[in-house]
Amino acid sequence: MMNSPRATMLQPKPAQRMFWNVFAQNFLNNYGYFAPLSVLGVYLLDRSLSAAQVGTLLLLLSASGRASRALFAPLLDRIPTRCALTTTYLVMGAGYIIVAESAAFVGTALGLFMVGTAYGSCSLLLRVITVRLREDQSLRLMLVKLAVGTNIAATLGPLLSSLLYVQMAPNAPFLVTGLVMVSGGLVCHAFLGNELPVLDRGGNWWKSLLHSATRSDLRLVFVATAFTWFALAQIFSFAPIVLGRLLAGPEIVWTIAGLNAALVVGASMPLMKTLERAHVDDVGSLILSAVLVLACFALLSGFVNLFTLYLAVALLTVVEIVALPSLSVLLVQNTPGRDHLALLGINAIGMGLGEALGNFVGVVLGSAELHNTFAFAGIAALYGLGAMWLYRFRSKMLDIGGRKATQDGIDVERS
Repeated sequence: MMNSPRATMLQPKPAQRMFWNVFAQNFLNNYGYFAPLSVLGVYLLDRSLSAAQVGTLLLLLSASGRASRALFAPLLDRIPTRCALTTTYLVMGAGYIIVAESAAFVGTALGLFMVGTAYGSCSLLLRVITVRLREDQSLRLMLVKLAVGTNIAATLGPLLSSLLYVQMAPNAPFLVTGLVMVSGGLVCHAFLGNELPVLDRGGNWWKSLLHSATRSDLRLVFVATAFTWFALAQIFSFAPIVLGRLLAGPEIVWTIAGLNAALVVGASMPLMKTLERAHVDDVGSLILSAVLVLACFALLSGFVNLFTLYLAVALLTVVEIVALPSLSVLLVQNTPGRDHLALLGINAIGMGLGEALGNFVGVVLGSAELHNTFAFAGIAALYGLGAMWLYRFRSKMLDIGGRKATQDGIDVERS
């Protein structure tokens, strides 16, 4: 029996099915990583670990999530995508089960290292898969949709974990998350793996990496990535400290993350579609982001109160929405598909450096009892220079001038 035209119209396109496949796996990966974070610090302290040990464990979790994207990219480049994704889910699940059952510092460290490594590796693979998808919309819009899913997972997951921690047992969030990741990984392998696109595999990973590192346009993107993450780190370093210690109290610190998540979920698609309709290119988005960071720190250099703090968080969240997809597009749009895994892996180093320095500066500024006028003014001036720098090298970053661009690894002439 032939399908009716109406039924045919309701069937999603293959590219759309692939994207929602990736969306579901991205949601699972981020749920697994973020869900137990809200209770992790309290759980570790309640197990009689010292504050220094707990800080070391949290640093290990964060560092392994970033470093794995660069360290394990050559290995991921050799494993079939379906098996690699399934392995990351199983490793993350096993890591959480170890954290739940181990009473020793070393065992907990091993479990958190497994969680961070699996999360970073899975995030890298899903980003490369997203770049390979062919849809009737821009890569920026697809990345924004993934960011919305990430923030929904990062909001709902901690709420569920908090409920499990209080109502069941302190280790329940980690056992439940571990079981969810193991079962979710098996389900994804069985039902979703066949829908994934085939990735280009590079011949020599290090050769591709060194060749790309010599390109000045890509180095500009690496630098812009570091500065973007430096600014975004203030959302979860400076802002919570000032709000919790100086302006209000620890009981409302959660509103910072709540505002950030609400804006990302609610404003991402309208804002990105507005930029698309206005024909704002990726470097234009970065220039806009630099101007918003300038405005944020200029505002804080004059006044630090509840209104300006929440306004600063809102401005930085807009930067997050606008800048991060554009950085990914600039990184991959003019490089062969076989190099995307290496590039996104090494770009994580820029992310990690910017985020680490931003967290350090945020803690220092947040502990200075609001005597930061000149520091904030200096940071604002730095991003003002950054906006001019981006405008100066705009053509190079967009690769205007006749070089062949590559989309999804296939050479095409830029129109």
